[in-house]
Amino acid sequence: MTKKSFGTLVRVLLLTSGMVNYAQAGSSLGEVNIELRGNVVDFSCYVEIGDENKTVQLGRWPTKELRTVGSTTQSMPFTLKLNGCPPGAASITFSGKQAAGNPGLLGLNDSSGATNVAIELRDKDKTPLPLEQASQDVAVDANGNAVLNFFANYIALADNPQAGQANADATFMINYY
Repeated sequence: MTKKSFGTLVRVLLLTSGMVNYAQAGSSLGEVNIELRGNVVDFSCYVEIGDENKTVQLGRWPTKELRTVGSTTQSMPFTLKLNGCPPGAASITFSGKQAAGNPGLLGLNDSSGATNVAIELRDKDKTPLPLEQASQDVAVDANGNAVLNFFANYIALADNPQAGQANADATFMINYY
């Protein structure tokens, strides 16, 4: 049972319980039962050692590559390897500081000197992957392993961005089904 269906089940049961309680307004407190259902599993999907604190090198790019709003640098590949996952599929949801006016893009750290630049994350097929949105699912093999492929690049938020260090930090959540 996925987390989403579990949450829906609890909501339905609570609503039903409320209706029962309302219908039996004369009943004493504690006579209405609430059923909570879920699963406890032996699996604990985790990031392979060495991938939990990954640094992705985006390279050095001249500002002329980012001259106009929306222009991007070359996408740089990176992977996240998962182990111990249950059979099925896995995905990743990235989060971090959002770029001002562009909530799907990763904003630069406050210590970065570059301006009007953000980092765009991309899924395995290079389609944009906004922050707080799950990546495309990847199958988990029989040993509980999965490899998720991503790309990242700089993107200009305005014309003629200023040069400088351009670093950002992202965290991610593993989703498995």
